[in-house]
Amino acid sequence: MLLTVLNVCTIVLLALGSRTLAAEPPNIVFLFSDDQTATDLGCYGNAVVRTPNLDKLASEGIRFTRAYVASPQCSPSRGAILTGLPPHTTGSSRLHVDVLPEFVSIIEAFKANGYHTGAYRKVHQKGIEQQFDFIGNSDLSAFFKQRPKEKPFFLWFGSTDPHRPYKAGAISKPHNPDDVLVPDFLVNTAGTRQDLAFYYDYITRFDDDCGKILDLLEKEGLTNNTIIVMSSDNGMPFPRAKGTLYEAGINVPLIIKWPEMIKPGRVSSEIISLMDLPATWLDATGAQPLPHTFGKSLIPYFKEVKEPINEFVFAERNWHDNWQPSRTVISKRYKLIQNYRLEVPLLPTLDRLTSPAFTAIDSLGESGLLTPHLQQAYRAVPRAEVEFYDLVNDPGEWNNLAADPMYKALLLHYQSVLGAWMNQTHDFLPAPRDAYPGYKFNDHYEPLNSEKID
Repeated sequence: MLLTVLNVCTIVLLALGSRTLAAEPPNIVFLFSDDQTATDLGCYGNAVVRTPNLDKLASEGIRFTRAYVASPQCSPSRGAILTGLPPHTTGSSRLHVDVLPEFVSIIEAFKANGYHTGAYRKVHQKGIEQQFDFIGNSDLSAFFKQRPKEKPFFLWFGSTDPHRPYKAGAISKPHNPDDVLVPDFLVNTAGTRQDLAFYYDYITRFDDDCGKILDLLEKEGLTNNTIIVMSSDNGMPFPRAKGTLYEAGINVPLIIKWPEMIKPGRVSSEIISLMDLPATWLDATGAQPLPHTFGKSLIPYFKEVKEPINEFVFAERNWHDNWQPSRTVISKRYKLIQNYRLEVPLLPTLDRLTSPAFTAIDSLGESGLLTPHLQQAYRAVPRAEVEFYDLVNDPGEWNNLAADPMYKALLLHYQSVLGAWMNQTHDFLPAPRDAYPGYKFNDHYEPLNSEKID
C-alpha cells in the first residue's frame, strides 16, 4: 500500500529523533534581518553604517561574501531556509504563502532531537511559526528566562529591520544623508540619500537588538556552546535590489560564530545558499538531514576542507505585488538570469514604488534624463529574455553577454544546468528554451519520488 504524505513525514521525524545526540549539543541562535544587502554592514566594507555588534561577531567567526537567498522575497526566502528546499518545490513561491504542511521543517526536526525552540517577531511562515515552543516580540530576555535549562535550544530572532516604511527617530544619532554610499543603480539625489540614511538607521537598530541578545548569551554563560548565525531574507528595499535577481537583491550577509570549531576572523568567497543552513544546523546537532533537502552542510568547510561547497547556487523570483517570474543560476564567476515576462519593464514591489529612491528614477525617466544604463535597466521594453554576466569583470551586472558569440557555448551550458535544476525540483515554469534536452544536473539532490506519495 502506498504511503500517505502524513505517514512519510511521521517516519521521517522518528528517524530524525532516533539518532543519539552529543553529550552537549550546541545551542543555535539565528539573527535574521529583513531586507539587507550584504554590502551594508561595517564588516562588509561600508564604513558609514554603524554595526559594531555584528562587526565584532564577524571578527570572532567566519564571514561569507557570496551567500545567496533562494528568493529575493520575504516569505519564499524564509520557507526555503526552514525546509532546505526551493520555494517552488514546497508551494511557497509567492509572497504571503505558506510552505505546504507535508514538508518537514527544521523546527520539527529540532524538536524531534530534544531541542527547545523559540522565535521572536517575524517568521512569515504561519504554519511553521505555530511549531515553535515559544513566540515572543518585545522582551528579548523572556525566552532565556523560561527555557528548560536541561535542553539545548534553537532561537530565531526575525527582526523587521531594515524593512520599510522608514521615518525619522529610529535611533538617537541618525546617519547623515551626505555621508551615505549611493549604489550605481540609484540616482544621487537628496531624496535618495535621505532614503539610504533611514535604511542605515534601521540597520543600526537591528545591530543594537543583536547586541542585546549577544549580551544575554554572555550573561547566561551560553556563549561557548552556542552557534550564532546572522543573515538576511533578501536584499535592500530599493530599486534593482529587493524583488530582483541582481546581486543587490539576493547576495546577503552571512556570519557564523562557533567557538572551538571556527577560527576567528575568517573570510570566505565560497558561493553559499541559505538553503545550506538547515543541513548545517542538523549536522551540528548530530541529527539526520531533512528529507530531500537541497542544502549541504557547511561544517566540513569550517574545518577548512578545500573543495568547493557548491558549484552552482540557484534563486527564483515569482509573484511579489506583481507577476514578474525569473530564475537564476550562479557560479563563482558567472550568472545567468532567465526572464519569463518580457512585455513590461522591471517592476517595483509596492514598498519601493513610493520610495524617494524610486520616485527619483521614475521622474528622471519620464523626463528622458536617466543615464543610458539606468534607462535600459528600469524602462526597457521588452526586457531581455536572457541575461548573462561575468561577475568578476562586471560586478554591477551592466554588460549582458547573452548575445555575444564568444559566450554562446558557456551560456548554453548554464541554461542546461538551470533547466535540469528546474525540472528536478518540480518548477512550474518551463526550462530555458535553448537548454540541452536530457542534460543531467550533477548534484546530490534527489527529486521527490511520486510513487511513494498518494
